[in-house]
Formats: sequence, structure tokens, C-alpha cells
Amino acid sequence: METYNLTEAKAKLSSIISRVTFVGEKVMIRRKGKNVAVVVPYEEYLKKWAETGENEGLLLAKGALSDIEDFDQFIENIYEARESSTDRNVAEV
Repeated sequence: METYNLTEAKAKLSSIISRVTFVGEKVMIRRKGKNVAVVVPYEEYLKKWAETGENEGLLLAKGALSDIEDFDQFIENIYEARESSTDRNVAEV
């Protein structure tokens, strides 16, 4: 399984998604030296978690976000807003 730090994964997200989708690779994402996420093919996700019902909230979220054309830019805007916010006291993770 290939591993990327979060900054690298954000820069290469399109390539990562293509490899996961078309080649079936799994990709680990790390943040500040800790594993935080794994990108897996959707079919594998369905096989592993669909039977447990754990994906219901994710499917609702997917529908709510389906009209966002540039999802990468949307996420980047969220991070920028959080980093520039002066009214939040957020601990480093």
C-alpha cells in the first residue's frame, strides 16, 4: 500500500483517485506522521461495510455534496478558512 502525507495527497488527489479506481490500489494518507485515512476502491468499500449499515451516513453526505463541481477547491477553501480564522482556539493534532 502506497503512503502519502496529507499535503502530498492533496496535490496528487486526482492521480490517487484514478489509481484506486482503475488499478484497484489502496492508498494510506498520513497527517503529522500518523495514519489518518485509507482510500480504497468503492466496490471494496461496499463489500466490507455495506452489509453492516455503517455507510448510510456517508451516502447521505455524498448526496448532499453531489452538486459541488470542484470538490478539491471546496476542501481547500475549508482548510484556508479554518487556518485564517481568529475566533477559534483549535489544538494541534
